Amino acid sequence: MLLFKRIVLLLSITILVSKDVLSVEGMPQFNASTFPSQLFWLVVTFVLLYLFMNFLVLPRIRDNIRLRKNKISNDLERAELIKHQIDKIMQDYDEKISNSKNRANETIRSSIEKADQDFSAQLNNVKKRIIQKVNEAEKEILEYKKKISSEINNISLEVTTLLVKRILGQSLSKNDIEYINKQSSILKDS
Repeated sequence: MLLFKRIVLLLSITILVSKDVLSVEGMPQFNASTFPSQLFWLVVTFVLLYLFMNFLVLPRIRDNIRLRKNKISNDLERAELIKHQIDKIMQDYDEKISNSKNRANETIRSSIEKADQDFSAQLNNVKKRIIQKVNEAEKEILEYKKKISSEINNISLEVTTLLVKRILGQSLSKNDIEYINKQSSILKDS
């Protein structure tokens, strides 16, 4: 408003001082007789322009600037909130990954332990079977030995009976030959 007053004052002084200096026949703007009318319309135009700018345009610009500031601050707050949410999600994600790795390691370790226990149990089971088979084989061998010994004794008795019959010409009974055989084994042992 102060600037406007200075401009009007300056124009008024200029008009009063140089009425005839600036007037030219061909240009009505420089005709000194039309200066008061031109100044009136200039003041009216500038006042209307000032009022238009001050009450219509500038408030809208101020509102737009305020809205922009609010929008920018809201966007910054939202961005900060989203950043915190992303950080929290990343922490949760990292925790879940570490928990999954720990569970996987625990599962692997327990599987290895279970496999070792199963292997040990199967190995012990196989050892027991082998020992059982060995014992059964030893029993069969002992029975086979006894059977062969008795067969050898029977065969030796028959062979001895045949030899005695052929050599001596007389036949001894199996009981006599067994008695002689027992006596000879007693003599060997003592």
